[in-house]
Amino acid sequence: MFNKLLLTYFLLFASIILHSQTNPTIVRGCHKTFANQKITITAEDDFITGTPKVLYSTVADKNGCFSAKLNLTEIAELKIIFGKFIGLLYAEPERDYDLLLPEFENKTIVDSLNPYFEPVGFYFKIKNPVLPELTDVIANFDNIFNQFLNQYFLHISLSRYYDTQIDTLPAFIDSLFSDVTHQYFIDYKNYSIASLYALTLVKNHQTTIKDYFSHKQILYNNPAYADLFNELFKDYLPYYADTRQGKRLVADIAKAKSYSFAMETLGNNPLLTDSTFRELVLIKSIHDALSMEQLPISSCFQTLDSIKIYTKSDIHKDIIDNIKQKTMNLAIGTKIPPFELVDVDGNTVKTRDLQGKYVYLNFINIKSFTADEELKALKFLYKKYQDKLRIVTVATGAGNMPLISKVFRDNNYEWLLLDGTNDDEILDKYKVVASPTCYLISSELRFILSPSPAPNNHFEFYFIKELREERIRKLRHEGSQPSSTIEYDLK
Repeated sequence: MFNKLLLTYFLLFASIILHSQTNPTIVRGCHKTFANQKITITAEDDFITGTPKVLYSTVADKNGCFSAKLNLTEIAELKIIFGKFIGLLYAEPERDYDLLLPEFENKTIVDSLNPYFEPVGFYFKIKNPVLPELTDVIANFDNIFNQFLNQYFLHISLSRYYDTQIDTLPAFIDSLFSDVTHQYFIDYKNYSIASLYALTLVKNHQTTIKDYFSHKQILYNNPAYADLFNELFKDYLPYYADTRQGKRLVADIAKAKSYSFAMETLGNNPLLTDSTFRELVLIKSIHDALSMEQLPISSCFQTLDSIKIYTKSDIHKDIIDNIKQKTMNLAIGTKIPPFELVDVDGNTVKTRDLQGKYVYLNFINIKSFTADEELKALKFLYKKYQDKLRIVTVATGAGNMPLISKVFRDNNYEWLLLDGTNDDEILDKYKVVASPTCYLISSELRFILSPSPAPNNHFEFYFIKELREERIRKLRHEGSQPSSTIEYDLK
């Protein structure tokens, strides 16, 4: 018994040592225009919610150089964000990538104020490639594939006569990439072409599912696989529930809240006999039902919790966590996302420091057309309600902190100003796409209005309404009934 225990500890220790010796993936680059500029490397945490995950964030040194060490266990589609650009890199474990960087360009004022701004995308070139370099191969394939779509899509969509054009594409692409044996690319190519078949109905969806998904390996980290899966199983719950096989599915989730019942009902579909894939379809179906508000949140969450208990897949557990986080993110009554920013004096301010009063959290780009009027309105609110309301302005827009700090000093604005000009994460957390973006938060740091009206757009009316409702809640808690003649001190 002792020897077995000793052997177990030895194997565990050896596994830890072996894991610790795994070489990281290095992503580096150098260009003088990147000096002191921010670079962020992200990857998709899962392909159902599309949740981005920050893997690394840094500021290039004075020479414009940076180097990131990433612990990758499988190939990942990395999105490297800087200035107005977003570059794609298909990174493999334990590789060293020396990136050929373009000249750095910041977003213009117009870009930063545009809520619909899309970064300029491109594929990275590698200075030290391992041929055939995966990123180059996918970039070349995407270029040919997208050109084909642009040229023939309208015709293919309108007339079956052009189906022959699709039939020629796989052979043509295979001839161009015949020397590429990388399995990741082969899968990427095959699922991209399959998406074209599904799009044009050359193959119906059932045939596509049978050919590309039934009893096939789930490729969680391949974007072409993910795109086709999400397209084929989009809003699958109402579709399948309308069939004889799946008529119980809504009740399995909404009423029974049962993992086993839902899996059994989905199992009536002969294309979903593989339990792990069927479970993924169930998770996707619940995600879409929540997004479309087709089923009660509580029922969906209880079913997801049931899946999380019974699933053998850690990936599925992570997807479930992301679905719940996505659903409840910024929802009224939920806790605000935590953040940690510095004020104008360099002091660190954390979310917990804001407890005790109502909080009016506002994100403002000082270069926006309405910034001056918004700040004047905030000054009015601060002077009138500072004993009840804590006003917190988070500055946005790269390089804007010195400018907005000067505006605060010149106008004697006394409320809290935080620097969010170089923190993309907080902008993502609070879905800041326009200036101003505002939230009213309780003294326990839960959302009351999400989002809230802007300072000069009747915010005071809603805040007075909240103060009155709070007074009524307190009186009821104390066992009193509010009188219609009660005077509310709102000064």
